Amino acid sequence: MAARIGINADSSLINGDLSTLDKLLGEFQIAGFSHVEIPVHGLDCIMNSRICPKRLTKTRQIVGAYPFSYSVHAPDGLNLADRDQPEAHFDALFATIDFAAEIGADIVVYHGSHVKNVAPSVPRQDLWNDEIERLRRVAAYAGRRSVTVAVENIFRQSAQEVSYRINPIDLAGIIAAVDSPNVGICFDFGHAFISANEEKFSIVGALCAALPRIVHVHMHDNFGKTWGSYTRTIDALPVGCGDLHLPPGWGAIPYSTLLPILLPAYRGVLMMEIQPRFSDLYGEAIEWARSAACRCAAEVTG
Repeated sequence: MAARIGINADSSLINGDLSTLDKLLGEFQIAGFSHVEIPVHGLDCIMNSRICPKRLTKTRQIVGAYPFSYSVHAPDGLNLADRDQPEAHFDALFATIDFAAEIGADIVVYHGSHVKNVAPSVPRQDLWNDEIERLRRVAAYAGRRSVTVAVENIFRQSAQEVSYRINPIDLAGIIAAVDSPNVGICFDFGHAFISANEEKFSIVGALCAALPRIVHVHMHDNFGKTWGSYTRTIDALPVGCGDLHLPPGWGAIPYSTLLPILLPAYRGVLMMEIQPRFSDLYGEAIEWARSAACRCAAEVTG
């Protein structure tokens, strides 16, 4: 079976302008992608934790004019463990699930929950048990809309952060405990590589632990370094810092080791997350993914 290769529509590039979304989809079609990940927060389709009907109608018209299949990325800042307005975050995620169902997408990517400044005396397992119950609530809602929520691994965002999302092994344990077909893992290779270097765990071991629960992947490249003092790609790139979202093969992620682990078991889309400044390399990225999939298939059959 031919590899299914997707691309993300960048939320910052769209920035609420639906004509930009239309333009991007046209470019993606010309490049040869078959799937697109839609950032609901880039479209202003959710306001005050509710879908904006007029924006949804226009978005549905635009995406329906193209032959893609779609996944949806939930707003980056959603946090089901938020202490100030937890229900607002739940409602916004539920609205994202509704949005996905309305445009025919079957996957919603969620960045995972986190808390800060947790006292050392608080058992981490108590925090995880609370999250399991939260995700079971999400799973029940997603199941009613025939959507799967893919919880994404993220590298550490601050020194005070406590979260299961930093190490995919911890994430796999949470998702296994939720034990629902409507909640799985989005394995982000770029995030995992930075986390593995920063937190000192094996990215191979992390992928193996997550593999039974992976329903979606994000593929891009970097050099395994945190952002440090940098905030912009244009400044960080010369020294190789940060979550650069390079095309796969342009950084240091050991894909030649990782893909033979992933591909024999994974049946989903190879979703690229490439920074728009590298859009001239879309064709190369597609060829890279096809070649990698073919090599893995040959090794399995050979």
